[in-house]
Amino acid sequence: MQKMNDAIKREIFKELCQHRDELTTDISLVQRIINERLEYIPRKKLYKFRSCTVNNFKTLEENCIWMAPANSFSDLFDNTINIDLAQNKREIKSWLFNNFPVFCFDLAKNLCESIGNDIPYSHDDFIEYVNTCLDKNGKPIPEKERKFIESRVKFDNLNQMEEIFKLLKSFRDKFAETEDRMVETISNAINDTRTRMRDATLVYCMTERYDNPTLWETYANNYSGFCVEYYFGNFAEKEFDDYKNLAFLFPMSYRRKKPYFNMVPFMDNACRRNIYKEENYENDLDLDVELNMQLHYKLKDYEFEHEWRFSINNKANNKQPFPFVSAIYAGKDIKPGNLKRLCSIAKKLGVPVYKQIPNKSNNGFEYIKILF
Repeated sequence: MQKMNDAIKREIFKELCQHRDELTTDISLVQRIINERLEYIPRKKLYKFRSCTVNNFKTLEENCIWMAPANSFSDLFDNTINIDLAQNKREIKSWLFNNFPVFCFDLAKNLCESIGNDIPYSHDDFIEYVNTCLDKNGKPIPEKERKFIESRVKFDNLNQMEEIFKLLKSFRDKFAETEDRMVETISNAINDTRTRMRDATLVYCMTERYDNPTLWETYANNYSGFCVEYYFGNFAEKEFDDYKNLAFLFPMSYRRKKPYFNMVPFMDNACRRNIYKEENYENDLDLDVELNMQLHYKLKDYEFEHEWRFSINNKANNKQPFPFVSAIYAGKDIKPGNLKRLCSIAKKLGVPVYKQIPNKSNNGFEYIKILF
């Protein structure tokens, strides 16, 4: 079976980003995407390890899942953006320098207009200002700057020019005084954005194997829990709301070090929409793709998990329908009462139960069907 490498994953993310609005309503599109995704899932089955708790039994019986907030993961770097803040500081400083005239004009314009003084320029004028009024070091050339502003001021408003120039000079001086602090503030904001991804996201993780001893030890309470098998081959027979999230189901990519993500284009993109008022400015598709890729990288230490996951926005909607249970595997040390409870739930769901036992060589496990 072909593995989904990063090149394939990027192409899939690109399509999802291009059609994000349609993914909530277009049934044929979602079904086509999921069918293509299933080509990368072994036997079209994935597995979830669970401990024997009241809540885990309850969600299983209700054909539901409980999606955990990403900030509950023990891996502090999971579902985060990998940013080199030292590198970003240099890049942010350069970005601020190149966009500095825009900030100065915006501040002056907003302040003047707040006291009833009209400054007749548009955001399109910024480009002309940068190209004609700055020297090679990015510093304003006073006579050219004055000529530029005067060309956009009515004759009877020329007496306001000194006020405008004073404001511009004040903003320039203030910017120079606080530039390092602004860079630090923006860097901290970027870091907050990275960590907020964990707060804003609910995640459901699964694995390709039910016979992984490390997962039995870690996630099934040292063989005393159970493992749920999900089969997605007949997903189209379910309700659309029950399977639409499978369009966002992806395998994790494991790296010795997560690739570095440059936040400056991301910041520039937001500013063009919100500060420059470029309402028709389109999102950078490649940037959206790389942001999604970031959330699907894990350190190579976790490669043994063979993990697949999908995510949704955290709106206190942790409980989601997930009617794909096709079998249940009970750990070798499950308590009799818990095994009885699992068998009762399995009967209700119409799925078999397998019991894990040591093999005859006592060097592994086999799984015996105890409920048909």
